[in-house]
Amino acid sequence: MKIKATLLTIGDEILIGQIVDTNSAFIAKQLNTIGIEVEEIISVQDEMNHIVEAFQRGISKSNIVIVTGGLGPTKDDKTKAALCQFLNCELVQEPKVLENIIQLFQTRGYAKELNSLNQDQGLIPEKSTFIQNKYGTAPCLWTTVNDKIIINLPGVPFEMKGLIRDEIIPRLQNQFQSETIVHRDILVSGIPESDLALLVEEWENNLPEFIHLAYLPNRTSIDLRFSAFGTNKEFLQNEIQYQINKFKLIAGEFLISENSGSAQQVLGDILREKRLTISTAESCTGGNIASLITSVSGSSAYYFGTIVSYDTSVKVNLLNVSQSDIDEFTVVSEQVAKQMAKGVRNQLKTDISISTTGVAGPNKGEDGKEVGTVWISITNGNITLNKKYFYPYLDREDFTKIVSNNALNLAIQFVREEC
Repeated sequence: MKIKATLLTIGDEILIGQIVDTNSAFIAKQLNTIGIEVEEIISVQDEMNHIVEAFQRGISKSNIVIVTGGLGPTKDDKTKAALCQFLNCELVQEPKVLENIIQLFQTRGYAKELNSLNQDQGLIPEKSTFIQNKYGTAPCLWTTVNDKIIINLPGVPFEMKGLIRDEIIPRLQNQFQSETIVHRDILVSGIPESDLALLVEEWENNLPEFIHLAYLPNRTSIDLRFSAFGTNKEFLQNEIQYQINKFKLIAGEFLISENSGSAQQVLGDILREKRLTISTAESCTGGNIASLITSVSGSSAYYFGTIVSYDTSVKVNLLNVSQSDIDEFTVVSEQVAKQMAKGVRNQLKTDISISTTGVAGPNKGEDGKEVGTVWISITNGNITLNKKYFYPYLDREDFTKIVSNNALNLAIQFVREEC
C-alpha cells in the first residue's frame, strides 16, 4: 500500500526569503527510509485562514500531514489555534507540557517562574495528543483525523530533527505498512542533458513500470536517480543494478560514478582506492575547493592542503610561476594555471594537484581579462589536463561554486583516465 505525506511549513520568514526551508528536505528523507512518499510540500503565512486551508488541502490528498512551525509562545504563532478551527474543538491545558517546560528551564539553569506566554504553551487542541519535546518548550502534537494523521512539530531544526528521529518515525512505522522505496543515483558528466536523453531514449522507454528515472542536472554534471517501488527491497536493488549495467553499454563513457554522491565524495573514494594524494592551488576560488574536499570525513587520508595564491606575488614566490609568463600571457592563462598546479604539487609533495585562476567579477581583471574567464589545471607531474571555461553571467558566489565543482569533476576524470 502506498502511504503518502504532505509537508506543511508555516512562517512568514520562509515566504520572504529570510530563511530557507531545510526542515522539509530532512523530513522527506526520513520518511523515504520507511517507504512513505512525500506528495506535496506547502509553505504558508502565519495567517489563520491560510493555515486552515493548508490543513484541508493536505488531509484531502495524503495519509499524513506533517507541519513545522507556529508553535512558539508569541502572537505570530497561530498553528494551534488554526488546528482547533480545523478540528472544531477548543484549546485545553495539558499539564505534561508545563512539566516539560519547567524541567527544561531547570536543566538550563533558568530560575524564573513561567510567564503567561510560557503558560500558554501548555494549551493544546483537545483532540490532539501531546508528545514530549525534550529538546525545547514547543509541544509536539499528534492528531488522528478519521484514518489520517496530522503531526505538528516545532520549526526549530534541531528540535524537529530530534523528534522526527526519536518519536515520529518509529510511530509511523508501527502504524503503517507501506511499500518499499529504493533510490539510487548515478553521476554523469561530459554530455548535455538533452543529448543524454536522446542517447538513452530507447532504454529509458523500456524501463519496468515500477522504476522511475529522474534527470537532476547542474552546471557540471547530471545525477540520474532511479526510484523503484515494490515489496521486496533486494529485488528492487538488483533490478536497478541490472538497468545501470544496460545504461553503461549505451553511455558508459559519460558515467562518473555508479553510486553518486557529491563530486568531492566521488573523488575521495577514487583517491582512496588508488592510494593517491592530492593538493590544490586556488586563486579565483579562494579556498572553496579545499573546503569541499575537507567536508568529506576521512579526507586527511588523501588531501594534504592548499595554497590560496590570490595575489600574483604568491603565485610567483610560493608556486614558482614564471613572472615572464605572467607578463606575456597574464595571470588568467593556461600557462599560469599549469605552473600553479605543478608548483603546489612540488611544494606539498602530492601525487595529484588542482589549480584555478580566473576573474570572478564584477569587474574585469587587472590584466583586462573578461569577467567569467577561468582556467583549471590538473597534473600528476607527467601529464597535465588544462581546460578553459567562460561564465560571464554568474555572480561571484555562483562563479566560485561552479568553478569548484568543475575542478572536482575534471579531477575525477583525470584520476580515472591518467592515474
